[in-house]
Amino acid sequence: MQQGQKELLQALYVEHQGILRIAAYQYGLPKAEADDAVQDTFCAFIEAYLSEADKWEEKRIKATLMKILRNRCMDYYRSSNRHPSISIQEFMQGGEHCLTSEFHTTDIAGSLAEKEEMARLREGVLSMSSQLQDVLVLYMLEERPIGEVCRILHITEASCRMRIARIRKYLTNWMLQEETAAGVN
Repeated sequence: MQQGQKELLQALYVEHQGILRIAAYQYGLPKAEADDAVQDTFCAFIEAYLSEADKWEEKRIKATLMKILRNRCMDYYRSSNRHPSISIQEFMQGGEHCLTSEFHTTDIAGSLAEKEEMARLREGVLSMSSQLQDVLVLYMLEERPIGEVCRILHITEASCRMRIARIRKYLTNWMLQEETAAGVN
């Protein structure tokens, strides 16, 4: 590593480590895990971008660091299955749980918008066929592997993948229609 790159890295660390730690805490990581995620973020940044980062704008550097950190935090939850799961009953009853609860802040406006979006999403789920609802619950909410979903529902993997694609398309279109209708009123 060249002297200029070392100085750049040190300046980046001093400038951004505080905000990255705060973001890691907001993602719900414990202190020790947050420290590790911040360190891993800088290591990944060095490995991928250090040779070109001195030419970047400050906003791009910060955005890249935040994106890497978010990915590290998601990896923490994925690798250890620490993220809270949500049952279909909780989802359909509109409980306080949110599908993305560990990756959001607690500001009031954001929380209200999230609850409204979840209510609209519930309406969309209720309006789809029971075949699609079954796959949505098993694969998307309970996060079961596709093979297990196929065994439970007695369908082929190709059918399961097709239903997953249809669910995504259906919900995307449904949400867009809802937003368009809300904007017209």
